[in-house]
Amino acid sequence: MLERAQDFLGSKKSYRQAVQHKQKSLVYDDRQENPLAHRGAALAHSTLWHWLSWLGGLTRTLHSATELISQEIPGHNLHRQMIPIDPRKHRSETRAETLEQAARLLLVEAVFQERMKKRIFPRFATGCGWR
Repeated sequence: MLERAQDFLGSKKSYRQAVQHKQKSLVYDDRQENPLAHRGAALAHSTLWHWLSWLGGLTRTLHSATELISQEIPGHNLHRQMIPIDPRKHRSETRAETLEQAARLLLVEAVFQERMKKRIFPRFATGCGWR
């Protein structure tokens, strides 16, 4: 999920392009005899927006992780870094803000993993109540 979100936000790809790998749909493999590709079990492009909006809403998790990073790296500038979102990826200011928050969380996740040697997901985020 994080990889797809990062791929979308860090490129010029559309939602539809970001849920594909090498121009092929990502399909769920449940190891049954009948291939699911014929039953339409591909990752929908709208799912990516749902993931991004969920990530963008994890403000408590973002704030808590940023505070821990501040303790580890006094004077960091994560909260000041500009996170440009391609204007073609949104039509409203609300959606632009949600995408920016999601991108900020992905940035903090990368720094958190590098400095704390742990991931935000799932344990830290669980401790923050997934908010």
